[in-house]
Amino acid sequence: MFAMADPKVPPANVIELEEGLRHLHRMEMQTKLRLDDVEVKLEAATKLLHRAQIIHERSLAAEMTQQRMRLESERYKETTVVLGPDVDKYAVETSKVNCAERMHLCKARCCRLAVALDFKDVEDGLRWEYARPYELKRDKASGYCVYSEEKTHRCHCYDQRPAICRTYDCTHDKRVWDDFEKMIPAKWMDEVAVTPLVQIRIPGK
Repeated sequence: MFAMADPKVPPANVIELEEGLRHLHRMEMQTKLRLDDVEVKLEAATKLLHRAQIIHERSLAAEMTQQRMRLESERYKETTVVLGPDVDKYAVETSKVNCAERMHLCKARCCRLAVALDFKDVEDGLRWEYARPYELKRDKASGYCVYSEEKTHRCHCYDQRPAICRTYDCTHDKRVWDDFEKMIPAKWMDEVAVTPLVQIRIPGK
């Protein structure tokens, strides 16, 4: 028989349930990343042991690279985990681009590009694509980030936005501007409904 729930203890609410599921998913993803690394090492070590019976650090590293490439090629159809940069997003230097003066021209094109979240973003409650952890969730119809306001494109998660969004600089990004100084938007974006999945990277990385 199942034990009855204590009537004095209120049932878990939706927020608590979501927090629990996020915690379980984080643990699962961490385990998957560790297992992938262990598998690669075992594959490489096994091959070297059969070949020479001696393992050298450089040889092991080279063999691991080859085995990683092989495994990635075999598993290209499987779900992969993409994490954002391991930095304190509240301490990074933010972009100096005058977005407010340019928004009416660029239509917040950067909000249609793929952004990888880190675990802090997930803990902050930012939504992500479950089929592509941890890619920031986007509207399937428009391609815009789900936190981008439909008409103004203002960010509804601005204070909690990812480090990639905070540091992204469109000054030299030809996906956004044909000429940044003259404020001429890239023309191809006007012809494509949804942009391809392109990782925005922190400048200098």
